[in-house]
Amino acid sequence: MFSKVFTLAAIALTFTAQVQAHAAIAPALGLAAAPKRSDVQRPSTAKGCGNVNVVQTINTSTPVVAAADGSFTVTVTNFNGGRDGSRQVTMTVDATGAGTKFVAGTVTKNGQAAPASTGSEQITAKLPAGTKCTGGSKGNLCVASFKTIAGFGNCVVVQQGGAAAAASNTTAAAGANTAATGTKNNKGNKDATGAKNAAGTKAASAAKDAAGTKAATGGNRTLANTGSSNSTTTATGAAADKNCDKDIKAAIQAKIDELKAAFKKTVGTRAPRALRELDLAVRELQLEESS
Repeated sequence: MFSKVFTLAAIALTFTAQVQAHAAIAPALGLAAAPKRSDVQRPSTAKGCGNVNVVQTINTSTPVVAAADGSFTVTVTNFNGGRDGSRQVTMTVDATGAGTKFVAGTVTKNGQAAPASTGSEQITAKLPAGTKCTGGSKGNLCVASFKTIAGFGNCVVVQQGGAAAAASNTTAAAGANTAATGTKNNKGNKDATGAKNAAGTKAASAAKDAAGTKAATGGNRTLANTGSSNSTTTATGAAADKNCDKDIKAAIQAKIDELKAAFKKTVGTRAPRALRELDLAVRELQLEESS
């Protein structure tokens, strides 16, 4: 009788161990290492993570990081073959991280429904659109509950905003550097343009001043405006005026001398008086010219 009871107890323990050991998903909530047979849970509506205390273990569990679109990858391992050891799963998600408010998520790459032997597969899942994880001490953790078609599984902690935040920060930093560089370049270009404009204005002003000085120096003389520089033009114009005045005076004096000689011949005794009148007329002309 005792031997029969012992045999039945051993069979029952073996059956119980197999029932609780069909498949597990890593990284598992509450575990620091890969899950073993004894870590397999039976997630349910009432207990989405089985018998694991979610609040006490969420901050100490190894999280899987979700991408910017909410997708992430986990590993399912079965400990029995066949349908009871199914690696095909469904997923629900609790964004609060408390393990009490699960909603349906999406499995985009699933495992085998009835594998012939034990082993592991990669499962890809995705958080529901618009999910914002608020669990954990940092307020960025969700809890995802995985359950095989045989009813076994466990929960996984999902971290939101890790890689996405890093990428966002990198993009923001690059944008800031670009903006700063652009501002610097714009300022440099503006300064360069300002310097160029200032130089051009200065050159134009100098040219204008030079032209004014040249015109003032040259007066109405055509010769004064044809020189290569103000000094050369002014000197040339002054020399030409001096020579011109000298030639005119010489010509006038020659004419006066000629008239005087003619008066002496034609006027006779009235020559001295006529000559005096002529000299007065010449002086009046010279005074008018000098004024």
